[in-house]
Amino acid sequence: MNDLFNSPVLKVEQPRRLPSAKSQYTISDGHGALLAKAAEGSVPLHRQATRTLFGNGDDRRVVQVENARGGAPLLVIERPKATLGTWVSAPNGALIGSIRVDRFKWRYALLDAAERPVGRLEGNKLARKFKVLDGAGAHVAQVDKKWKGAATEVLTTADRYAVQFFHPLPDPLRVLVVAAPIALDLMLYEGKDLPDLGTLA
Repeated sequence: MNDLFNSPVLKVEQPRRLPSAKSQYTISDGHGALLAKAAEGSVPLHRQATRTLFGNGDDRRVVQVENARGGAPLLVIERPKATLGTWVSAPNGALIGSIRVDRFKWRYALLDAAERPVGRLEGNKLARKFKVLDGAGAHVAQVDKKWKGAATEVLTTADRYAVQFFHPLPDPLRVLVVAAPIALDLMLYEGKDLPDLGTLA
């Protein structure tokens, strides 16, 4: 049985729904079986309004990833305010590593908890297709942002990503690659948010 940390293919998607200023995702395996859900916790209405009015994609975001079966927490992914980097932690708060921009918005260093490089993301200049390279420079996985149509891309937060692992990876590289689609989304794409209209009813 595949789980979040051994599935060779992952599909990460923001549900097609009313636009929201709260980050949320589903994570499935290559056959579409739901493995995990991820979401920000409670986001006050005034913060949602600020994100909307000022296009504040640089607001701090903390996303918790939970097992789809039973809701047990698996990871915490944090993007501090106005930072092109994300930190990935275990549910107990222990730091696993981080994903940091490396000069350009399509290149990122993958660092362990001691800030030692364990790999990197090498994207194209559209920041949509990312090769995952290990510490030796081998192409070990791929992270791609899928096109969902102009209206969906521009007007909603319904982004979609695919992750493919070419062979098993050691930790923490494996965990950082699992977290990479959400981390990239938080750093690059969440600035187009609109308020969660469901909370305004």
